[in-house]
Amino acid sequence: MAEIFTFPIGRSSQTSDAPRAASIEDDRGMSTVPQSVWHAVESVRAMRQRPDIRYCEIPVPSTLADYGIGVQLDFGVGPSVLAHGWIMILYAQWPRSEWGSQWRCVAYASMRIPGDDHNSLTPSLMWDWLERSVTGAREETLGGTVSLNRNTSFGILSDSAEEPPQSDCEIRVSWTPVEEQDGGLNAGDQVDVWARFLKSMTANDELEEPISDRE
Repeated sequence: MAEIFTFPIGRSSQTSDAPRAASIEDDRGMSTVPQSVWHAVESVRAMRQRPDIRYCEIPVPSTLADYGIGVQLDFGVGPSVLAHGWIMILYAQWPRSEWGSQWRCVAYASMRIPGDDHNSLTPSLMWDWLERSVTGAREETLGGTVSLNRNTSFGILSDSAEEPPQSDCEIRVSWTPVEEQDGGLNAGDQVDVWARFLKSMTANDELEEPISDRE
């Protein structure tokens, strides 16, 4: 994981709308970055990274929040990517009524499904799976969409003339995370929640135990 996280510039900051890269070593104590945001960054740096997940920092659009942490996640075996997605942890300088908090998580996940491995119940099953997997969230704030896109490859993108159609399952979701007593957030736990869900999308077995149940 990169040692520099990108924060969108808030309306009260500087003059440009371009993202500002800030590292704890270089910018600790800068008044433009709240301590609760630094603590969130530190929690991401300190989190346990899963060996079968590839992590990469991504920028957060300045239109979403005053500050943000973005992480792209790819789950794969060897060079093959079985599922991919991202999560953004957003922070607003003032509580937002639609969030019910200063914090908000938005996330995306996608995986390929063989043509015969889904039906009309797949979206609701995926959503049930997601509700079981996402911990550390205020349940009443969880909302999103599940989309199934049917794809048929042709030409050089098709391995054979008889290759069956494939479907992509895409999930877009947001939630308000449970804050710590001081109003901070363990953003590393939120990233790991999404990494675990991303991996579980490709499994037929029962989900792993929720993070909160681990010793």
